[in-house]
Amino acid sequence: MKKFKWILVALLPVQWGLLQLLKSHPLLVETQYSQKLYPIFFKLQAFFFSKLPFSFGDLAYGAAIIGLIFSCIKWIQSRAKRKVLLLNFFATISLVFLLFQLNWGLNYYRLSLQEKLKYPTTYSEKELTETLHYLITSTNNLQKQLAPNDSTAVLIPYTKEKLSAMIEGDFNFELADFKVTPYLKNSIWSTLLSYMGFAGYLNPLTLESQVNSKIPKLNYCTTAAHEMAHQLGIASETEANFIAYQTTITHPDPFIQFSGYSFALRYCYAELLKANPEAAKEQIIKLNKGVLKNFQELSEFWRKFQNPLEPYFKKGYDTYLKANGQKKGILSYNAVVSMVIAYTLEMELASD
Repeated sequence: MKKFKWILVALLPVQWGLLQLLKSHPLLVETQYSQKLYPIFFKLQAFFFSKLPFSFGDLAYGAAIIGLIFSCIKWIQSRAKRKVLLLNFFATISLVFLLFQLNWGLNYYRLSLQEKLKYPTTYSEKELTETLHYLITSTNNLQKQLAPNDSTAVLIPYTKEKLSAMIEGDFNFELADFKVTPYLKNSIWSTLLSYMGFAGYLNPLTLESQVNSKIPKLNYCTTAAHEMAHQLGIASETEANFIAYQTTITHPDPFIQFSGYSFALRYCYAELLKANPEAAKEQIIKLNKGVLKNFQELSEFWRKFQNPLEPYFKKGYDTYLKANGQKKGILSYNAVVSMVIAYTLEMELASD
């Protein structure tokens, strides 16, 4: 066993070197890993984990944290065991790194979905304004259909379990062909996720999509679709956000459509507000008061869980994203605006 641990430690620089090599060959990663190997890994894990009524990955994280705490205690208590603990630590790091990259991480270096769809990464202020106007109109129309009047917030009548089943059942990203069928689970650690400021995550070792069950239903719909997009092998947060938008607005249920349009609306409004505050205000006053109440509900939820540690969790996640090739880090979520604009223009051209 000790010899095996030393082999794992020796493999760390080898793994790192191979990863640097693969980063510069996205077509190779796309064709050989993302399209061939990853679907096999996902289906194999889904066979074991998808039918479990709880999140195995959440339990594994809990066990890992407990193990880490005990290792720290041993480190403090016994100097004699520190060499063994160091060997165990680096061997574990090497094994986790290997499993992470093979199981999921290489998807960060595949060809960009935005590039494959031939969507530009830049846009004009005019295109942004027109797209925001389209999103406001679509959101208002759905709000009037789903609420008694334009001043009343939309109340989604389904339980989160029902929403989960509906989103799973009609999840269909029409713009690309993927070879896996994603699924959802509510996280065991939902309260903790709320305090950390996270709505959901994909466990990269078990490939389970975790959704924070505490979040408001409006947020739950798009988060569920976002995490399922990750299960398709989409690592980019920008692209997962776009898939969440596209799959929710094309869902047959109007409540889920409402979640999708209002989701993109918030991102586009934030970008226009930065570029031209006056133009943004001219657009947002057109939004029904009921929709604003829905947004207020989201803000109030996250405000309840604000705490001094949340920025550090977000900073840690930002570092993780940047370390895995997402140069904008946590701001990658906001970059969805360019894809929403390109898709909207594409739809308009198709309808002419």
